[in-house]
Amino acid sequence: MYELSRIRLYSIGPAGARYADTVLDLRGVGAPVPRPAPTQADFFEDEPVGPPRRPAPAGVLFLENGGGKSVLLKLIFSVMLPGHRNTLGGASSGVLRKFLLAEDCGHVALEWQHTVTGETVVVGKVSEWRGRQVSGDPRKFAEAWYSFRPGPGMSLDSLPVAEASALRPAAEGASGARGRRRTMKGFRDVLSETGKAYPGLDVVWEEGHDRWKEHLTRLGLDPELFRYQREMNADEGEAAGLFAVKNDADFTDLLLRAVTDTRDTDGLADLVHGFAHKLGRRAELTAEREFTAGSLEHLVNITEAAERRDRARAVHTAAEERTRTLAGRLGARAAVERARAAEHATEVAHAAHAVTDTERGRETASLIAAELAHRHASLALTAAERAAAAQRRELVDARTLHAAWQAAETVLRHRAAADRVTRVAAAIREAERDAAPALAARARAAADLVRALDAAATESERAATEGEDRSTALQDVAETAHRDATAAATAAQRARSESEHLRQRLTELAEETEQAVLAGWLPADAEGDPARAALAAGDAAASVAAASEQARQAAAATAERDRETAAELARRELAAARAADAARAAKAAHTAEADAAALLGAEPRLVELLGADGPLTADEVDGAAEELIALLEQRVGGAERQMFDLRTEAADDNRILGALGDGGLLPPSRDVLDTVEYLGEHGIPALPGWRYLAQAVDPADHAAVLAARPELVDGVVITDESSHARAREALAEAALLPRSAVAVGTAAALLAPPTGRSGTGVFLVPPNPAMHDEQAADGERRALRERAARRDEEIRALAARLTADRTLAARLTAWRTGCPAGRLAELAAAATAAAEAADLAVDQQHEAAVRRAEAQEAANEAAALRDRRQEEAELARRRSDALAGLAGRLRERARWQTRVRELTEEAAEAQQRAATLLDRARAADEDRRTAQRSADDNRRTARALRAERAEIAGASDDDIPEEAAEHTPPPSSLPALREAYRSASRLYEKVGVGADLRAEQARAEGDESAARAELDRLTNKVRTRAGQLLESAEGADGPSRQAAAARAEELVQLLETRASAASEQLGRLRGEVERLAPADGQAHTQLPEEQVPADAEEAQRLLRAANAELAARADALETARTRHEEALRAHRAADEATAAFEETAAQLRDLLRDPQPGDEPAAEDPAPY
Repeated sequence: MYELSRIRLYSIGPAGARYADTVLDLRGVGAPVPRPAPTQADFFEDEPVGPPRRPAPAGVLFLENGGGKSVLLKLIFSVMLPGHRNTLGGASSGVLRKFLLAEDCGHVALEWQHTVTGETVVVGKVSEWRGRQVSGDPRKFAEAWYSFRPGPGMSLDSLPVAEASALRPAAEGASGARGRRRTMKGFRDVLSETGKAYPGLDVVWEEGHDRWKEHLTRLGLDPELFRYQREMNADEGEAAGLFAVKNDADFTDLLLRAVTDTRDTDGLADLVHGFAHKLGRRAELTAEREFTAGSLEHLVNITEAAERRDRARAVHTAAEERTRTLAGRLGARAAVERARAAEHATEVAHAAHAVTDTERGRETASLIAAELAHRHASLALTAAERAAAAQRRELVDARTLHAAWQAAETVLRHRAAADRVTRVAAAIREAERDAAPALAARARAAADLVRALDAAATESERAATEGEDRSTALQDVAETAHRDATAAATAAQRARSESEHLRQRLTELAEETEQAVLAGWLPADAEGDPARAALAAGDAAASVAAASEQARQAAAATAERDRETAAELARRELAAARAADAARAAKAAHTAEADAAALLGAEPRLVELLGADGPLTADEVDGAAEELIALLEQRVGGAERQMFDLRTEAADDNRILGALGDGGLLPPSRDVLDTVEYLGEHGIPALPGWRYLAQAVDPADHAAVLAARPELVDGVVITDESSHARAREALAEAALLPRSAVAVGTAAALLAPPTGRSGTGVFLVPPNPAMHDEQAADGERRALRERAARRDEEIRALAARLTADRTLAARLTAWRTGCPAGRLAELAAAATAAAEAADLAVDQQHEAAVRRAEAQEAANEAAALRDRRQEEAELARRRSDALAGLAGRLRERARWQTRVRELTEEAAEAQQRAATLLDRARAADEDRRTAQRSADDNRRTARALRAERAEIAGASDDDIPEEAAEHTPPPSSLPALREAYRSASRLYEKVGVGADLRAEQARAEGDESAARAELDRLTNKVRTRAGQLLESAEGADGPSRQAAAARAEELVQLLETRASAASEQLGRLRGEVERLAPADGQAHTQLPEEQVPADAEEAQRLLRAANAELAARADALETARTRHEEALRAHRAADEATAAFEETAAQLRDLLRDPQPGDEPAAEDPAPY
């Protein structure tokens, strides 16, 4: 359903109420649309806020007379109801043509919005004068209609009525048209092109009235609604004027005109004729229908019962056949499952062998991987030890280099001091030629002392070197002893761990044996022979399993009996429930019919008809029902005849009152009014004949004028005699086509004297006084209204009584139809029989309940016994399995005990060896420390002697002859030699040179002695390397020597860090080797020749391959175990399925009845289920 949303009027309307470009907007003030449809916004259009709303449900347009209200309605109706005959307010075609000027191309566009989806559609009309000239010829007036759905490309605002249209109006209500107005052809071309560019607009253009009406109907805009509106507003009055009919015939005409096509009167006549024929045969057809309905009711019941019996028999037979087939298929399926169980048993055995082989392969791969890991760790440790030794050598060289650079300044200072001593000595020798004997004596004493000191220092250094060598050897011995002690302690701990594990297993075995004895599974004297107890337990488990199977079969039998009794009890309960339902239904039916009869008997009308003293009982109503129905039908017939008479009289009075009207004069016919209006549009003054008679003729002459000119009185009078010819021409061109004969004449013709028409045989029916005399009709109108009021009261009372009798008769007839004579007695007997059947069914139900309780008790006892037997069987099985496992472990007990003793001895030996090695290591450490202390003392002694030798003045290495230096030291002791040197020095000082030169010599010799003492504190290797470095380019100056020393120090720090990391790596590798070492100290397994690694890299590669092989073996083992478990589950499922199918097939065969002689056995074995 659509509602009017907006109206746009462009360049149309009369001069006094012209619409240039006007939009009447009714949008957005109604209720929200329930289910808004998705829409695509146009360019530059504002985004909608919230859901769309419906247009205003109502509106009021306030304008003064002549402001354009009627013009607006006429224009709207010209779009929805095309044709000049459908123009609102009259049938003049000139009304709409007056709204258009010569240069106009008028548009009337209506936008309608759907009340549910909010979708809009625009329908409009465009009209213009052909040739741009106003003409009286209607054929030159061109008009067409169009429709489209607003969207991107075109809307009501952007309608292309002008050569330029704004896409978006500047303000609300402002015109979007710009430029010159388009002609109808230009408008149609733009509309068509836009429709092709935007197919979603769904543009339609029509020029025919009928096709436009059909298109409006397809859009959902029914033109018939607007035709009704046009009829109700024909003279711009109230809608009630349409229904102000004078009699029933007028109303019938109005209804027929509204619902039928006036051009097809034959169809209406055929319809009325057929309906009248059916009414004539109503009694016959009613009797035939009642007889047929009654017969069909009984026949349908019989047919339905037979069909239900046949269906039940067919269902039963088909169910038996399906059950037999199902039983055979279940048996076949049991055989298939039995064969499948055998196949699964074979698969289980193969899977078990596969699991064993896979476990063996995985164990071998695990041993190979462990051995390769151990060898890789050992080879990596060896390589790391070699690398650590090389790093230690490199560190020693770096430390020597750093010490040499640090000692370079000391060597340089000693060289400078020696040169100074040489120069001072040369100066003194010149001065000491005279003191040569004393000097010679001091030189000899100094030489003897120096030789003695050098010999003692050399001996001390030799002893220190021997002590250091012995300390190094002892350190190696201690380290070896520590490693051996660690290995021995590790072996002892490994032996103790394995021994503890075996002792734990022996303890657990003893506890298991004790528990088996306490549980009664083993006798107290049978611990030595558990195998015999295991065999006895297996035999007992087999016997208990057989007893459990017997208990299971007995429980199944009792359960089957329980199910049978339960089924019987269910059938009995169902039968009892059905019997109870039937009894209640019979009683309810009897009670309902009796209550309905008693309710009818309490009606005062029925008591009045029978003349009873009080309310009727159900039996009385049942006996007198036919008589009461006949009496009510008589009363209803009399009341209907009386009602018909009264309504006929009322209709006559109403027709007379309608003819008289409510006051004033009655209006003339529609054809007369249309003719007067058309003449007025063409400037010809005219009045209806009745109105001219009432206004211009004396009432005394009305009868004479009516008798003389009746056709002109009921026609049109032209008040201007000169316009008579023009009126004839105008009416000839108009083609009004009235439905009655309309006479048109001048006032003179109406008032002309009669011409003597008495002999024509035509006379005039007396007209209604209300047509021309108001006073003559008032008295008759009042009398008719008073008589009509009294008759209405009588009609209402009679109608109420008639309605009550009809209702009561219908109720009584309906009750008698549902409850024929004797039906109450039959219902009472049926209720009694149903109650007795219900009691019998309850007794049978109680008996079935007793049998069910007995069977259920027996089934519960059998089930309890079965559960106990199953528990005993499960206990016996667990006992047998436990004893079998215990027997196997007891057979290993002796080997475990022997191994424990061996491991205990091995642990004790390893612990003793570790203690011995630790003692040896401690002794070696003590000897090493003693030797190192002795070497340190000798080193200190040698340094002291060297320092003393450096302090002796007057003797140098060059002064000592080679033969004297190589000569053995003198027999005198060092103290004697020191005293001889001091005496010679004192004597030389007495006869020596001057004090200044001696002081200078003393200072030079002191500096040289100090430098030599510093130099003697260095090792020979450092002194030699320092001398070599001073000869190099880096030793030329001080900054170079400092930079070289810094670099040497950095190198030492780097090497020390590397040595520390290598030491940590060695520790980790030693721990890894000990962790991966085999338990027996030999090897995990014997490796093949191609898998023996030569170095750590090859060992790592082989280890990765072995780990991959081990992972593959583990996956294969897991897969084999999974397959074994699946095979076991499939085997158990097949066994259970076999038992279940066999049991179900047996139950179905037991439930089937014996085959009948006519039943044919199955030709072949059924397919498995």
